[in-house]
Amino acid sequence: MIIENIKHTRSHRRFSEKNIKEDEILEMLEGARFSASTKNAQILRYSYTIDDEKCQKLFSAVSLGGLLKNEDKATLEERPRGFILISTKKDIKTPDSKLYFDVGIASQNIILIADELGYGACIVISYNKKIFEEILELPEEYDSKVVIILGESKDVVKLIDSKNEKDTKYFVENGVHYVPKLKLGDLILGKK
Repeated sequence: MIIENIKHTRSHRRFSEKNIKEDEILEMLEGARFSASTKNAQILRYSYTIDDEKCQKLFSAVSLGGLLKNEDKATLEERPRGFILISTKKDIKTPDSKLYFDVGIASQNIILIADELGYGACIVISYNKKIFEEILELPEEYDSKVVIILGESKDVVKLIDSKNEKDTKYFVENGVHYVPKLKLGDLILGKK
């Protein structure tokens, strides 16, 4: 059932040494290809790497888990084994609200397929654009927007009910990464 897939597809930041195959990355990007897009403009473009040397360099250019304590953050050995960079042409005239709508849909499709293939992922907007664009040889006329990190997840993520609307900060306790989620009734503003 799709709701179980959605609940299982969480942000992962610590990965095993298992390598990702190129055909698996291409399957994830096939999911992005079929994503809905504003006015069907299909303005997003993708760069990726599963090369371990590049993955090591890119790992140092991402900021992961800002709310986590240092001891709960990934080490170099737990680095992602793949990266997908989502970009658009610099001269694109799409407003940011529509652009990031498209980025969100494509990103969700990618990470849902990654989960189905046995990989964890995390959508990251805090990264060193210059390093990513240089290492992934992004053409000059493109601007990167988001990076998705990928690998076989080592971290255990568990969803829990929030106590209230302010209880939304994730945390790690006894090696388990807890993610509070508001209850359905807390999200609904009105009903007939």
